Amino acid sequence: MAHAFWRYWGLIAILTAFVASTAVSAQTATNPANQSSPRFLVYFDEFSAFLSDESKTIIADAAKRARETGAHRIVVQARASATGTAETNKFLAQTRSSIVTDQLEADGIERTMIQQEPIGQTGSSDPSVYNRRVDILVEP
Repeated sequence: MAHAFWRYWGLIAILTAFVASTAVSAQTATNPANQSSPRFLVYFDEFSAFLSDESKTIIADAAKRARETGAHRIVVQARASATGTAETNKFLAQTRSSIVTDQLEADGIERTMIQQEPIGQTGSSDPSVYNRRVDILVEP
């Protein structure tokens, strides 16, 4: 039991250090197949859940689009690359999902409209930024 406790707190300490020391790279894109359901993408550095000013702007754009279109639901899908353990990456995806949800709420979206889907580890062991992201789906 004590071993699990220290392992958990060690993980928290490592994640906190990474969050504090890394920056985020954010981009946005819409889903070309269906312009009525745009997808906003926020990319993160490895083991990071930090929101830069750029990523906050993208989240604000998603909130604005939801208000303008009268969206009924926003889905927040969070992913992590396959670097590290599946358990760590699931926790990181949950953290990213919560942080983006909090920011959407700060931008005027009711929390009841937001559905969080922390997917966790995706992709291969390639630590590609493509797998370190949160997808914000604005659904009509």
